[in-house]
Amino acid sequence: MTAAHDYEEMHHLVDRLPPAGVRRLRLLVESDPELAKFAGASGSEHSESTRNLSFIGLGASGRSDVSERHDELLREELDRPS
Repeated sequence: MTAAHDYEEMHHLVDRLPPAGVRRLRLLVESDPELAKFAGASGSEHSESTRNLSFIGLGASGRSDVSERHDELLREELDRPS
């Protein structure tokens, strides 16, 4: 196997993991002295973007059925002329 093949396989593996599996994998990488420095470099960007978007969904729209009718509401907005 080549390094490029290993790299691609690892990407596919991570893409298939559930969120809890990704968190466990990250903890394993962060606990490895040789790999921890790499986790810190990309981790700061990821956690920064996660923090910036954590407010989404907290607004009050005045509608109580938004989560139940989200597909229908999106369709209505997308079909509306601008």
